Amino acid sequence: MAKNTNNIPHFGLYGESSWVDDPEFFHIEDIVSRSENLDWKINAHRHAQLFQILILKAGGALVQMDEKQQKLVGSWAIIVPAGAVHGFRFAPDTDGRVITIAEPMLEDIYREKAARFVKPLLSQPSYINFNGYQPAFSELWPLLSQLEKESEQTRKGRVLMSEYLIKAILLLLRRQQLSSGILSTDITLQSQQIHELKELIEKHYRQHWSSEEYATELGTSVSRLNRLSKAMLNHSVHDLICDRLLLEAKRNLIYTARSVEEIAYDLGFKDPGYFSRFFKKACGIPPGRFRALANQPTA
Repeated sequence: MAKNTNNIPHFGLYGESSWVDDPEFFHIEDIVSRSENLDWKINAHRHAQLFQILILKAGGALVQMDEKQQKLVGSWAIIVPAGAVHGFRFAPDTDGRVITIAEPMLEDIYREKAARFVKPLLSQPSYINFNGYQPAFSELWPLLSQLEKESEQTRKGRVLMSEYLIKAILLLLRRQQLSSGILSTDITLQSQQIHELKELIEKHYRQHWSSEEYATELGTSVSRLNRLSKAMLNHSVHDLICDRLLLEAKRNLIYTARSVEEIAYDLGFKDPGYFSRFFKKACGIPPGRFRALANQPTA
């Protein structure tokens, strides 16, 4: 995947630097229209305020999601939250759709009953398998087709109809995520608190909030929050904070040419030396060595 000289590229839609400042913005297009002229390759980038879902009907893709790669063949849904670094190399003539949704539109859904289904779906990058689940996919695809029609025509109630269709698509994806065994339980009050914790970490990890600050914000104690975090995620709150810092450090080392010192300061470390020790303790190698290994060509 290509590397930018300073920052990981942020796009509205891929290749378009402008952000559409519209809280009701959504976009749907087929994979061919965006990828065919780019030799079926979308270089690593991220969307600051846009959430994406890719639905593969046929073909395949090599997906880069942060520092991990996943090869997919056949029918899949790919969940890309805002801020996640992602890139794709599609098999030629892959048939699929890409839905792009403004985060404010999702915030409206979060305030509804649908939140208990939708929030877990959108909380992290994931892959949902539809191979061997043709009836479920047959329910999903017509909704995509109808959403395409709404995007192509100016009709009364277009935005409202699109919101209903997007909500239905998200619910079907969540249903399939559960039935295919990727997740095993419905959201509970405890898992809701975990999602709130992860959202807070996303907002404040650069500020190096302590476990006590997160517990206070969530109205609980550190010991109780740690017990919950370990039970549900097998990590303490401190581990989650460090993991998020480490993930952003890896993103910058892989996808940018910023110096280790620049990355350290951007992530809220006052001392680049401490950042290097933090990184080496977590990964076993210093950041410079990690960058060199990550940029080695692969077969």
